[in-house]
Formats: sequence, structure tokens, C-alpha cells
Amino acid sequence: MAFAHFTNVKIKGMLTVVPEQEINIYDEAEYYGNSIKKIDRMRKMVGFYKRRVADMTTTPADLAYDAARKLIDEMKIDKDSIDALVFVVQQPDVVNPATAYFIHQKLGLSDNCLATDINQGCVGWVYGLYMAHMMIASGMHKRILLLNGDTPSVGVDLSNRNVAPIFGDGGTATLLEKTENHVDAYFNIETQSYGYEAIIAPFSGTRFRTPIINDEDFELLSKLRKERIMMPTGNDVSLFSGYIDGLAVFDFTVKFVPENIKKLLNFAQTNKDEISALCLHQANKQIVQAVAAGAGFDETDEKRVPYQAFENYGNNTMCSIPTTIALLDKSIAKDKLLCCAFGNGLVSSSSILNLEDTYLPEIKNFDKPSYVMTRDEYINYWRNKIKGEN
Repeated sequence: MAFAHFTNVKIKGMLTVVPEQEINIYDEAEYYGNSIKKIDRMRKMVGFYKRRVADMTTTPADLAYDAARKLIDEMKIDKDSIDALVFVVQQPDVVNPATAYFIHQKLGLSDNCLATDINQGCVGWVYGLYMAHMMIASGMHKRILLLNGDTPSVGVDLSNRNVAPIFGDGGTATLLEKTENHVDAYFNIETQSYGYEAIIAPFSGTRFRTPIINDEDFELLSKLRKERIMMPTGNDVSLFSGYIDGLAVFDFTVKFVPENIKKLLNFAQTNKDEISALCLHQANKQIVQAVAAGAGFDETDEKRVPYQAFENYGNNTMCSIPTTIALLDKSIAKDKLLCCAFGNGLVSSSSILNLEDTYLPEIKNFDKPSYVMTRDEYINYWRNKIKGEN
């Protein structure tokens, strides 16, 4: 386990954006045999209701950029005072270079501002906070802009009811800075890597390398992309899509995550009754309540163990805890929060945070940046770039 206690880092502000397009599960009745009763049961049990989804031209970087731009404008932040930009992402714009450089350029940050990507999934916000706290505590950085973005809904087959109704998209910007005041922040990050293959996109990287040198290579790649494999659940998936072992993930979640929370409370010498809200990763209502109960919290207390973020925005992975915090009553949000994320890796990551005097605006609708291109425009841009015509 990795325990940490910081006392000189302040979270100054946090802002979350979500796409404007909303999908309501009642508008998808065809996938439930047009049975409203069945949908009602799913809503009551799992929490399915509404989710926000991005279009095909929007990337996680676009969502994160918009959140950052809004936070900088609303807090009137001097861009030159930001000395590090950390972008946590699992779907970067390109494999190389880091997408953080692209966002750095679009935001117009200083040449003296470090920029880097961190590859994480659902634990990305808590993990990013931990890394940013370490960077500031080291004395090398004074003000860090932490960005998170994800678009897990994009390209998902709507008929796949194990996946489609779960995921929403979002972007988050969090500003952290060094402070002379005493501000406690506690972390516990544990890695159960035995479950590395439980949530994975196995054909997404260089482990499966497909250089197209001749027609045979092209035909092999085309054939593999079309191949569908039937899962025990009855859903067929592509080798190039994400794979989730639902039973293994659920077992990890109920077995390890509550213990991670208990260990953090013990490390921080904090009683659970001192926690104003348990802000869990919004995997779904069922999992939120199971984790809360396992950690000794009253899972039926919707104010203290909220799951409204999942009901209204879907599981927007690493942005789900900031989304949850944004929906809290402000009097609760300013008190001591326990935030816990868990996901691919497998990783469980908890933190106890003090957000007193932190800027916490309401969730904003995503405004697509003017730089975003359609796929055809992007292709033509790079054709011309390579030819030296741009």
C-alpha cells in the first residue's frame, strides 16, 4: 500500500464539463423489449437513467481543454503562474507526443510550464491529485493545473446493454498550489495487478503491432477488425474494442475497495463519522452502495453516499468523482470528503480532502473548441502538412 500525508498543498478550484447531448434510458426502450417496467427495475437497481455523450469529433483532450479554459477564465488565473500541466488520460489524441503538449499550446501556457501525460483510467483524478501533491511537496512546483478527460461512450454499440447505458463523457480541470497554511490531504493507493487483464484494450498498443507493408498485412488487419467474438454474457465484441471481465471486476471492487477506505481512515486517524460525504467512483448505483456498506457507511444515505452523478451523467470514469463533488450541497462539499476511485489496473485509490475555500462551480456544458476538425478535415490537414502546404 502507498500511504501519504500532505500538509502544504491547497486545491484552489475545480471545474467539470460534460457534453450537451443527453441520452435518456427511456428513449432506448427498444433494447428492453419496449418494457417500461423492465427499465424501471434497471433504474432502481443499477441506477441507469441519463448520460451525457460526446460526438465523434470530440476527444478527451477537447473536454479537458474546455474545462481548463473555463476554470482559468472564471478564477482569473495568471497563465504564467502555472508551472506544470498534468493531463491524465487513457485515450490520448496521438500515441506520441504526449497530448499535454497540444493542450499546453492551445491554452497558451508559459515555456517554463512542464507538460506531461499520465495514463490512467477510472482512478485518474485521485491518482492525478496524488502526483500533483507530490510535485508541489517536493518544492519544485508552486501551481499545477491537473486535467482529466475521457470519452468512453464514443463508438460504443448501443445494442450492447452491458456497456452502452453505463458510460458518459466528461472533462475536469483542477488547480492546486503550494500554501503556507496547514491543509491536510491523505492518500492510500493500492495496486492489485493480478487483475491487469480484467479491464483492457488488448489490441490498442504496440504489443500487437501491425505494420502494413503489403496487401497481406492489410487483409489481416481488415479481417481482425471485422471479427466478432462471443462472450459468456452473450455479447459479441471486437478484438479491437475494450474487454471487461465483469465478474472479476465486481469481485475486486467488493473485496478490496472497502478495505482500502478503512485503511485510509485508520492511517488518517479519522472516524468515518467525521466524513461529510463518501464520494465514490460512479461505476453504478449498485457498486457505490456495495462499497459504501463494505466500508461501514450507511449506503441508504443518499446525501452522504451520493450516486446522483451516475444517474444523471453516467459513469464518466476519471471525471466521476469531480462530477459527484460538483453536485454536492455546498455546505457538505466544503467539509471533509473521502474520495475513492477504483478501476483498470486493477487499482484502488482513496483520499481524504479538505475543500474549504475551494472554488466549486456547477457543472458546465462543453463548448466545442474552434480548433476541432472533422475526420476528413483532419486527413486533409495532414496530407497538406506532409506535402509542406500548411
